[in-house]
Amino acid sequence: MAKNLRCLKIIVWIGIVLFILWFVLFSFAPSKILAAMGVSETEGFFLRLYGVFPLGWAILFLFALKDLEKNIAILNSGIIVSLLAAVSVILVHLGKQGMGVFQWGSVVLLVILAVLLYVFKPRATQ
Repeated sequence: MAKNLRCLKIIVWIGIVLFILWFVLFSFAPSKILAAMGVSETEGFFLRLYGVFPLGWAILFLFALKDLEKNIAILNSGIIVSLLAAVSVILVHLGKQGMGVFQWGSVVLLVILAVLLYVFKPRATQ
């Protein structure tokens, strides 16, 4: 069990770093950089507000690191929200042509994070 917890801590730290990078990108990157990545709304408030969403998950994961076995609910929520966010990005871009590499990369990273969290999360003891 200890080996799984070490792997899970590494995965959670990777998630924290990933979410903080997304926060910095969406909240503070110039509009030209966002437009170059193919993000459709570059000037809007909602795109900048979207940057707060990954920051919230990074903070939740930091709280979960205190005791991963007791904070299963945060990990389960992270799995569900990551998959839902990936599905929503795919559904939004089904009607659009030319989904950018950044969006596909984000979807792939979210799905990989969700799968790794699911595989390595501690199982409930009976």
